[in-house]
Amino acid sequence: MNNLKLAITVLAVNISGNLFSQDLLHKVPEESKFVIALNGKGFFKHASMEQLNGIFKRAGVFEKIMEDNGSFQSENIEEFGIDLNSKSYLHFNVNDSLQYFGALIPLKDKAQFESILPEESEIEVINGLNSIQTDDKTIRVSWDQQTLYILGGVAMDNYFKREDIRQKYGMLENPEYDYAEDAAAVPDTLDWEAYDYDEENTVDTIILADPENESVEEVEAAVEEAAEAVIEEAEASTIPPPPALPDDFESVDSVLERDEYQDDYYTQYTKVTNHNDSIKDIFVSQQLDAQMTRLLAGELGSYKSKKMGSMKDNELIHFEMDKLSNLMEYYYPTDILYGYMGRPSFDYGYEHINSTLLVDGNKMKWLGDVTFDKEMAKYYKEIYQKKINPKFLRYVNDDALGFLSFNVNSEAYIKHMPAIVNKFYGGMDGKVGQIMDLFITAFDIVVDEKAVSKVFKGDNLFVLNGVSQKEVEYIDYEYDEDYNYKEIEKTKMEKIPDYLWMFSSDDTRVFEKILAILITENRVVDHDGIYEAVTNEIDQIAPYILIDKGIVFLSNNMEQLKQIKSNSYTPSASKYSSILKKNKFSLVLNTKKIPSLIDELDLPVHRSMDAEIKNLSQYGDFYMISNGMKGDRFLWEAGVEFPNEGKNAVDYLINTFDNISKSLKD
Repeated sequence: MNNLKLAITVLAVNISGNLFSQDLLHKVPEESKFVIALNGKGFFKHASMEQLNGIFKRAGVFEKIMEDNGSFQSENIEEFGIDLNSKSYLHFNVNDSLQYFGALIPLKDKAQFESILPEESEIEVINGLNSIQTDDKTIRVSWDQQTLYILGGVAMDNYFKREDIRQKYGMLENPEYDYAEDAAAVPDTLDWEAYDYDEENTVDTIILADPENESVEEVEAAVEEAAEAVIEEAEASTIPPPPALPDDFESVDSVLERDEYQDDYYTQYTKVTNHNDSIKDIFVSQQLDAQMTRLLAGELGSYKSKKMGSMKDNELIHFEMDKLSNLMEYYYPTDILYGYMGRPSFDYGYEHINSTLLVDGNKMKWLGDVTFDKEMAKYYKEIYQKKINPKFLRYVNDDALGFLSFNVNSEAYIKHMPAIVNKFYGGMDGKVGQIMDLFITAFDIVVDEKAVSKVFKGDNLFVLNGVSQKEVEYIDYEYDEDYNYKEIEKTKMEKIPDYLWMFSSDDTRVFEKILAILITENRVVDHDGIYEAVTNEIDQIAPYILIDKGIVFLSNNMEQLKQIKSNSYTPSASKYSSILKKNKFSLVLNTKKIPSLIDELDLPVHRSMDAEIKNLSQYGDFYMISNGMKGDRFLWEAGVEFPNEGKNAVDYLINTFDNISKSLKD
């Protein structure tokens, strides 16, 4: 529907901004599983309204609105009727039968907002509010003088797979398909004419009720009664047997009838699917109406958040979610898990998750933290105590394309793993629960965490040095006149990633013995202490292995490993050393190297993006880092530094989109 698309466009505009003159946080349902706050005041403080209007104009937004509603004659998003100086909120909730997603957007001028809706919009009055809906009524947009309400719903598949629910709402089983190759045409599994099936109206003509005049219980009773009538009529229908096939054309007719049966099967399958989907849509629509009624009456409580109520001007978006397990439990395949495994606890120990997108000069940062319960916080504090081996730092240089460092205390990890697994998957019933308990106990008894931690200490550094060319062998085929072929060994130059992975080990005997066995089986070749895997097919990224000075190195660059082994590798002081030493986890991508990398790999780039790709050489690094646990919280940060060409990071991004939109328009 055009009116819905425009309403969603307004939502997209509002995602660009909102804040203080009115705060709708008190209208966000208290039990929302997660909430996102959008700070328009902060956004528009850093962005140019003139450029935003230019982007919307070139995207055809204003033109489309004026086509559909001649009363709107403007090229300014400030005249959409949205209060750009207030915060907007997106909220989400779920129960066993339905997912709710909603938005609360402050209005500045109701009449202005209505002027952007198409003239043919079907505006209804529901719960006393002007409203528009999708055709299936699973998304509703309503508004009063101050607030735009968007509420949508999606039925939960797990709920409608339950046999009692399918029977309650009169849902039908899909026809079975006969895969026998020589099967004759199969009769209809359902006689749709028996209950006068109407594809235009489907179940709506049977079930629809007025939620303003009937309670949810009465509506559900109507659904159930109509569904039972549908089932009774379907069961009462009689289906004639298929006609006999003429003998003279038996093989031909069997093929034709199979084709006809396939067409019939998909027709019946489509009808059943439409019937069931219609029931789900009506269920969702009725639940949305009831939810909106409770929301407007203030019966859903108010979401509490100190952070969202006091966002700073440089904070653009803030996200909050309470216990992840309370959200995820609705998405597990309960028919499999609970039927065979009992009900696992799936307790990950997450108490609260926060993250904030903010502007820091020409940097864009995403800061976040995860709060754990007391037990899990204790485990993770010990696990993330490990620091990187300082010897690794000499093998990272400023020209590297990127690197990943991940450091955990492997002794603490192994020590606490049984308790963590039990917390995640404990509570299962019967045999599966006993097997899990046995596994946890055996792991605790058999595995010597101190011994394992000497073999693999837990510090890792993976460095991507770039891309290099390498001559590789491959097998080709030559054919003679009789199409007999013979294998020909050829070589070609390929561009491959050049990488180095290293981890610490105080006891390398296990690795050395494994390599010794592989050498005797001719699966590894020893090049004076640097080991090469022998494979039937040449794999240019397969690593060479070097064990030296308590470090295990894996790389596909033989020359670099030779230099490391002979102590001739020349280290250089790197700007990345500080990041690696301070953080338990760090991921860095050298953005400056991307344009040259794209050229080296001959990757196609659209002309509208060509200039922006080249501008990446002026960017700072993209990074994601974490120093591990602080108290009961796991902290992390991600970000990127933009060129100093704009007033700030938001301004630079708007300039970039502006330039791209101009290129696309040309």
